[in-house]
Amino acid sequence: MEVLKSFSHPLRLRLYYALAKRGSATATSLAKDVETTAQLAFYHLSRMAELGVLEEDDAAPARGRERYWKRSTQGLSFTADSLGSDTVSDLEVLHRGQAGIHFEHLQEFFASGPDAEDEFRTAAFGSDMVLNLSRAEVDLLREQLTEVLLRFRDNNRPTDSAASAAEEATRSMFVFVHAFPMR
Repeated sequence: MEVLKSFSHPLRLRLYYALAKRGSATATSLAKDVETTAQLAFYHLSRMAELGVLEEDDAAPARGRERYWKRSTQGLSFTADSLGSDTVSDLEVLHRGQAGIHFEHLQEFFASGPDAEDEFRTAAFGSDMVLNLSRAEVDLLREQLTEVLLRFRDNNRPTDSAASAAEEATRSMFVFVHAFPMR
């Protein structure tokens, strides 16, 4: 429940996603990514570490007092079923925040302009469907989509800047899935 409330803060979500993209980073570099101060970034990173969501990256080449952080978890997934029905309003606050940040990332992608030479940009896709599902089918859909995402996550490789010449280049791809009843 504390983790859920922690991620209801939009800056923490932004920091979490920025760290997911980088893999490992200092509060200073993440602060630049999310346009905040290093002190504020450090405060929020420390709070998330207290909750077990992040941890210090001891393998990173820290200098002086700087600390590198990495995620302890590989993604965010919260449901009312897993947290209890008394968390529904907190969960909606989190999902609203996530959706807003997801949309910001999508807008940034579109704002960067077309580039036919960028193989990753041309591979980007969007898909949506309106499905008539029972509650059990919604649960099954979530489970199966999560399984697919976890399969790709567990295959995670370094991004192209860290890949060796023999490996196929990779890029951080932001994948988000939402399913909700239409009104």
